[in-house]
Amino acid sequence: MKRLALIASLALPLAACQQDAEEPSADPVSELEAAATEEPETGAGEAEEGEPKTEDGEKTEDGVTFSYSKLDFDACDQIDAAEEGEGEWAIWECPAVQGVPYWVAAGDGRYDLDVGAEGEFETIGAFNDIAPTMEWRSEGGKPFAVIFRYKDVSMESGGRTVLAVEKVGSGGEAGCRVAQIEGSYPSANEEARKLADAEARGFTCGSDEPTFLGNAR
Repeated sequence: MKRLALIASLALPLAACQQDAEEPSADPVSELEAAATEEPETGAGEAEEGEPKTEDGEKTEDGVTFSYSKLDFDACDQIDAAEEGEGEWAIWECPAVQGVPYWVAAGDGRYDLDVGAEGEFETIGAFNDIAPTMEWRSEGGKPFAVIFRYKDVSMESGGRTVLAVEKVGSGGEAGCRVAQIEGSYPSANEEARKLADAEARGFTCGSDEPTFLGNAR
């Protein structure tokens, strides 16, 4: 079950958490609701005019189209959650974008986003939120990667953010994390897009190693 996979897969990323990190002040539901109501940040995941776009995205020179959508938590359905004695975790299924569903999982103050099919729990080590804007990279009208932003909410984060590039799963085969780029890394937004376009389509989940640029774990 996804529940068991989530609990088991938390062990590795949680080991990277800072020991002096501030305990999260809210439960997973309220934290995600807060993140979903924030204004989009400048950079990857925001349209130039400041409004998210969901269809008819622009096209790059390589024929890749890109568009934007918002993670609308109010439209997501909680499909699983911790029972008594299992700690605090939950999973939400969200409405499809361009025909592709996605899921948000929360556990111990950290979040994961799976697109196309549910996969392993992957996140950054520190306590975090997910910013609400998602950038979709597509070819021939079919999304192959999503870029979104983590906000490090630990006590000594200094406002750190991390861009995540997620491969879109399909046909019941889960996607996975292709890359993570520290928000302050030079040209971080462009690096995220380049890695999405160059790596995601041919990335083999479970064997290929993700790319990390800057302090992105």
